[in-house]
Amino acid sequence: MKKLNNRYLTIQEKIRFHDHEYYILDSPSISDHEYDELFRELQQIESEHPDWVTSASPSQRVGIKPANDFSTFKHFTQMLSLANAFNEEDLKNFHDRILKNLGDSQHIDYFCEPKMDGAAISLIYENGILTRGVTRGDGTLGEDITSNIRTIRSIPLRLKESEHSFPDLLEVRGEVFISKSDFDDLNFKATQNGEKVFANPRNAAAGSLRQLDPAITSTRPLAFFAHGIGSCHGKEFLDLQEIFEVFSSWGLPVNKLNQLASSIDECHRYYQNIESTRDAIPFEIDGVVFKVNKISIQQQLGEIARSPRWAIAHKFPAEEVLTEIVNIDFQVGRTGILTPVAKLKTVNVGGVNVTNCTLHNIDELTRLDPRPGDGAIIKRAGDVIPKMVKVIPKKKNRSSSVKTPKKCPKCNADIVFNYQSEWRIVDSNTSKTIKRFSSHYEAKKFQDENQTSKYNISEEHLETPFISCTGGNNCPEIFQSKFTHFVSRKAMDIDGLGQEILFTLINQKFIKDFSDIYSLADHRSELEQLERFGKKSVENLIQSIEKSASVELHRLVYALGIEEVGETTSRNLANHFGAMNHLLKSSFEDLTEVPDIGPRVATKIIDYFDDIENITSLQKLLVCLNIINPNLKTSSKDMKFSGLQIAITGKISLMSREEIKNLLITKGAKVTSSISKKTAYLIAGENAGSKLDKAKTLGVKIVDAVDINNFLNDPQKF
Repeated sequence: MKKLNNRYLTIQEKIRFHDHEYYILDSPSISDHEYDELFRELQQIESEHPDWVTSASPSQRVGIKPANDFSTFKHFTQMLSLANAFNEEDLKNFHDRILKNLGDSQHIDYFCEPKMDGAAISLIYENGILTRGVTRGDGTLGEDITSNIRTIRSIPLRLKESEHSFPDLLEVRGEVFISKSDFDDLNFKATQNGEKVFANPRNAAAGSLRQLDPAITSTRPLAFFAHGIGSCHGKEFLDLQEIFEVFSSWGLPVNKLNQLASSIDECHRYYQNIESTRDAIPFEIDGVVFKVNKISIQQQLGEIARSPRWAIAHKFPAEEVLTEIVNIDFQVGRTGILTPVAKLKTVNVGGVNVTNCTLHNIDELTRLDPRPGDGAIIKRAGDVIPKMVKVIPKKKNRSSSVKTPKKCPKCNADIVFNYQSEWRIVDSNTSKTIKRFSSHYEAKKFQDENQTSKYNISEEHLETPFISCTGGNNCPEIFQSKFTHFVSRKAMDIDGLGQEILFTLINQKFIKDFSDIYSLADHRSELEQLERFGKKSVENLIQSIEKSASVELHRLVYALGIEEVGETTSRNLANHFGAMNHLLKSSFEDLTEVPDIGPRVATKIIDYFDDIENITSLQKLLVCLNIINPNLKTSSKDMKFSGLQIAITGKISLMSREEIKNLLITKGAKVTSSISKKTAYLIAGENAGSKLDKAKTLGVKIVDAVDINNFLNDPQKF
């Protein structure tokens, strides 16, 4: 029995050794056949002695499916996100901040690593045995994905014995990824099998880790690099260089491109080298990470919000790719504005397939002069929105320049040019400008109040003109877009009225006005005869419509689609006037008293309610609704954020950003999308990015998203 047990342990050690050679060193010393024979012998022994099997056995890599979803697990030490640098100056500022914080001129070494574009995880080893694998989550709470982590061959289930003893507990931080070649193979097989292909290696890795069936995860070519440490009980390290040397001795895979730098200039040279060889690196990276090497200095520097002061990610510039312009179309928006859009040959930019690219306005169209058949260099601005950077003219038989349409491409109505204007009061005797106004209403009022003939009003165009359709509701594109906005989640929130169903009802003449939506219950039998409709779906739709009839005032105002009146402005209007009839009676002066509503927006609101067609439609709609008006007598105690400007950035898991925004606004805050000197607080979630950096520079108070509930209850503590 003892001899057999020794053989069993020997086979385990052999398999671990060969796994390390194959998956980490990429230098196998035995054939696949010999490896398979060892594994079969292991399985044979375990089938005869199931009581010998432990979780550290190589046979136990594919675990049991979770009963339902993944359970959550609180990290022993928070998994922090990183601040970003985008140029050499940002990097030097980072170094200067460190020296300033330390208060002396001591020498700083930096540990340099490629920034892996994968999925961050934490591995927990107890006395060298892998006991848990957890996703990053919100940095405090992650999902327990141990069963899936165990399927990744480059992650040892049991650390290798070396001259370095194992700590009692060790949190290993790292990144799960898929190499470029493995990703191509994965998508090729998916295509062959008629399955959905992955957009990019990062999504493929993250999606694979969250499969409820670990058997599926085991078929994905996942790999792992360790890049840090969390809690460590029973062992102390002096610096990162030592940590990674010890990791390697324990069989944990470490990126071979890691390097120690003795100055910030050396860090920049490392960045330049990695950037220049990026295409040859076998896995996706999106920048370089620099960390203070010495652990004692890291501890001295500490952290701010959810980012350590001792580390920074130097991101690569937005990726630019070349594609071909297929056509230039003009899209008609809800307010009738026509936007030129380039239709492109599908191209992958930063992991996303791009087929369309907005050209914004006529000036941009004229400046770039894109034509069908031309080449176009595309990048994703901020790694999100596709932007055309440059046009490469076709060398032969180039198409004619794209002309501004004179008629709407959707309804053939006339096109008009619109400008943002400024109205000036001009002294007719001297031709000097006396005063400037952003609306004609204000200029006329000033002229009337001064009652002098020598003051004339002069209009001056300020910005790029935009073109718009004059068809109004007769333009099918405008008409349908208005309804799409009206039923959207942030407006009336009518579930079941997706674009396809909505357009069907419009085309079948069931819906001609907003109020018609609330009369659909009278047409049940007719609706059931339509394609894609049935008794159950019609009933669900009617219930959703009836539910939406009880609506908060600010949602209704937003749903009307008044030009330049977004969510925040709608809520400000609702909170100021308290009821729709008060808003309808408001004057220009009343409107400009509302927070953040200037003359331009006030004019848009006046114009909307002066339109007889809009008022008639609204009056019919109001009969169908139960409007929930805001409580204008809210106590000052409830208005904890009155007058404060607050921004939100990053991914937040405790509640949605929309929920946080609404709670802040109801408590008197102004929630903005940008950072300025007026910003009082920035709520920073995961991957906060450039907004967090700017907030730090401007001295804005930063609230970690983990503390959001405490902040909402008592902002004075922050």
